[in-house]
Amino acid sequence: MTVAIIVTGIALPMGPLAHYFKLQALPLGYFPWLLTILLAYMTMTQLMKGIVVKRYGWQ
Repeated sequence: MTVAIIVTGIALPMGPLAHYFKLQALPLGYFPWLLTILLAYMTMTQLMKGIVVKRYGWQ
C-alpha cells in the first residue's frame, strides 16, 4: 500500500490530471531527496513497529 501511494504521489503531477489540479512536474534534482526521505521513513516505521511489538506483544 505504501508503494502504491508513493507511485500515485509521483505520477499525479506528471499525468494528464496535473493541469486539472494545477500541478507541475517536479525537477529531476528532487527525486534523489525524495527517495532518501521515503526510504528513511519506511526504515524508521519498521524499526518502531518492531520495538512496539517486542515491548507490548502482538495483539
